[in-house]
Amino acid sequence: MKYFFLLLFCFSNTLVYCSDTLSISKFIIINDDTIFTSEIPQLDIIDFKNVNDKKNFYKLKRRVIKVYPFALKTKVKIDNINKDLLIISKKRKKKRYTRKVAKLIKDEYTIALKKLTIKEGGILIKLIYRETGISTYDILKEYRGWFNAFLWQSFAKAYDHDLRTLYDPINIKEDNYIELIIKKEFKK
Repeated sequence: MKYFFLLLFCFSNTLVYCSDTLSISKFIIINDDTIFTSEIPQLDIIDFKNVNDKKNFYKLKRRVIKVYPFALKTKVKIDNINKDLLIISKKRKKKRYTRKVAKLIKDEYTIALKKLTIKEGGILIKLIYRETGISTYDILKEYRGWFNAFLWQSFAKAYDHDLRTLYDPINIKEDNYIELIIKKEFKK
């Protein structure tokens, strides 16, 4: 009985992610041997050192689920803007177009983005980089100019964020957790 509680305690701080289905496909016959083929779902095991790490993971999960749709919309908007800018030939018309689009985006998303917490804003900065491959600072600099980028960077620095933050799931533990959450919750 005490071994049962020991096992239960050991696995109480462990989270297991796995796919929901196991599909068995046709079989292969090689030298009169029948071999069934199947896809084995990937199993990601996250081990937490203590209960606080587990709580922090679930907080991060809630934040990523809330913020990730904004990053996806940003990617779509940037792709559309780039397509439209390729069509426009004159520099002055391009500036006018980007100002117009910036105003529309500001009107559309200001209320929703104001509801984000400081931590969610930091996660959004990382996820925008993940989706677009460009830092938020560089996006602002390219479309709104260096002065706007500088102002927003100064504002972000006041809240201990950096618009030049990169997304690195290999070397940064939080980014690795974010990647696992996205793969599990937003299957592609």
